[in-house]
Amino acid sequence: MIIPVYTIEASSRCSTISIHVHPSGEIHVKVPMNYDPAEVRQYVIESAGWIERTQRILFAQKNPPAQYSVTIDDRVIPYTVTFKGTRKNTSIFMRHDGSIEVRAPWDATVDSVTAVVERNKDWIRQNLMGNGKTKTKGPTPSKEGYEDSLVYNGMTLGYSIHFSSRARRITIKIKPDRSVEVVAPVRVSRNEIHRVITNKADWICAQVTSTKRAVAVRREFCDGEIYPFLGGTLTVRVTRGGSRATAVRNGAVLDVNLPSGMLPSLEQETIQHAVAVTVKDETLRAAIPRVFHFVAAFGVKAPQVNVRKNRGKWGFCTSRGNVTFASELCLLPPRLFDYVIAHEVCHLIVMDHSERFWAALCNVMPDCHDRWVELKRDSPLYRIFTD
Repeated sequence: MIIPVYTIEASSRCSTISIHVHPSGEIHVKVPMNYDPAEVRQYVIESAGWIERTQRILFAQKNPPAQYSVTIDDRVIPYTVTFKGTRKNTSIFMRHDGSIEVRAPWDATVDSVTAVVERNKDWIRQNLMGNGKTKTKGPTPSKEGYEDSLVYNGMTLGYSIHFSSRARRITIKIKPDRSVEVVAPVRVSRNEIHRVITNKADWICAQVTSTKRAVAVRREFCDGEIYPFLGGTLTVRVTRGGSRATAVRNGAVLDVNLPSGMLPSLEQETIQHAVAVTVKDETLRAAIPRVFHFVAAFGVKAPQVNVRKNRGKWGFCTSRGNVTFASELCLLPPRLFDYVIAHEVCHLIVMDHSERFWAALCNVMPDCHDRWVELKRDSPLYRIFTD
């Protein structure tokens, strides 16, 4: 992993470590006076992904779309180049009105972008003339997604379409908030997608209306948003006007200060990062004493405890005797929080889910089955990082 270059600023008014990415791309880490360099380095390493995304967004903001042109058969074809902070490769989009947009990574050069367009002249020519399909040596041209709906048994099923050059077939995903997402190969037509959706309408309707699991709440990561937290709540309170972004938890309130003039998309991402760091730290702080409690109850050796973002499981135990918990664990009610920890500690005795495992767990937590059913049913309510 490449460690970002950063500057440390020690301050007596600072009680926690915070990272600030300036519009120039420079990284400043604000720390307490008695900071540990190794701890700061580890914090920066863990935040490297967020730092890179923020730098990408800032770069894209400073580089607005630019107009270029390519000559095809003595015809000058204009196109727009947009640098995107989230893109990994260069793609060509042919809009319905015949205009062309090229979306490139934030660090792509103009020469590399124009080279992609030159290599895809045949594809552009045939799409402008409306002639069939063609293969190109350059990256697979992309299509914009769209939203559509289908009426089935009196129920309107809305869904969003996303095209992917990596997709080999049409897939349908039901998200935790019950929204429907369809991922399709670039070359697939709208009629083909509509046909697949129609054939699967019965299954989609059953999934969307199912009462077996709670419906997730789509989080906006904005001022005033409230999250379940350690058996209570955590409210985000946003202020603006500082020179850099900071986040500090004061009891049941997460105070996030944002610099003036930030774009809404960057503000949302900054708040999301602040929430993610806070819940991860609090999960580790709250989990360790409960792990030791259940270690004593089960009579096993204390494991190494880790916390990381995990969308699939609330926790898992390795054969080496390490337990890892999802960073959102502290959002669960206390009885479910304890259940997840007891469940993983019990795996230090029995690694599988055999009858012996459940017998050992029931000895320590007699109502473990009821808690398991509750966790399975209500998990979507406590997952805030779903995208």
